[in-house]
Amino acid sequence: MQCPKCGAMLTALSVEDVTVDKCQSCDGIWLEHGELEKLRETGVQGIEKQLEEEYGNPAAPMLALEGYLRCPHCVEIGLRTNYVSYMQPVKMDHCIQCFGMWLDKNELDKLLEDKKQLDNVKVDKGMRAMLAGIAKRFSK
Repeated sequence: MQCPKCGAMLTALSVEDVTVDKCQSCDGIWLEHGELEKLRETGVQGIEKQLEEEYGNPAAPMLALEGYLRCPHCVEIGLRTNYVSYMQPVKMDHCIQCFGMWLDKNELDKLLEDKKQLDNVKVDKGMRAMLAGIAKRFSK
């Protein structure tokens, strides 16, 4: 797959039991539908730093791209910008067809930290469920 931001080829890398597609050039990450939730459930923090340490950052040739960001999976579908979070908004770009998401450098770690902050908030289960439902509704 091709990076929607800079045109370099994405590299499939394993994190826990999830395979993420990382751009070695601009450091963005493509997540297929449901992969963010799987990563959040692992509780692992600092995934982007971990990927840099484990796989390095090899040079990746960039291609010229024109126009809006396109889904690396659906190719011709433009990505829509949205904000997803529980506690603090983080910008991401998503595909309306396959529901994958593009995260720029450091945005994955911000989303994982955001989930950790929510888990540390001392509220009853009903309130947490309500907040998660609201966040889910806005992330669509």
